[in-house]
Amino acid sequence: LKLQLARGLALRVSAGGAWLRVAAMDQTEKAFQKQDAVFIGSKRLLGKKSNKRSIRYWRNVGLSFVTPKEAKEGHFVDKKCPFTGNVSIRGKILKGMVISTKMKRTIIIRRNYLHYIKKYNRFEKRHSN
Repeated sequence: LKLQLARGLALRVSAGGAWLRVAAMDQTEKAFQKQDAVFIGSKRLLGKKSNKRSIRYWRNVGLSFVTPKEAKEGHFVDKKCPFTGNVSIRGKILKGMVISTKMKRTIIIRRNYLHYIKKYNRFEKRHSN
């Protein structure tokens, strides 16, 4: 059994002359990053043929949202991502302008709206971050 590290953090395992590509996720945390829905140990079974692509779990969340290409082909692991994790979209869907992406896996959005003042029969601009 030979091991070789290929480009893009993909580990190639040689079993009897055939190279198998093992799904390698971005390992930027102290804990080992893996998707819960994918069994990694099946790649180590000898005598089994596997496809060339790495196994990655993604799904269609519905509500006319298209699954991004990064979710289908990427190497990130996020259990709170609606496309690759175990989170369902429910309740209100907010639209806004992205202000900041400095935090990890968190963004700040700005929502502009008009507030009506009855006394002056006018609207005023407001926003919420």
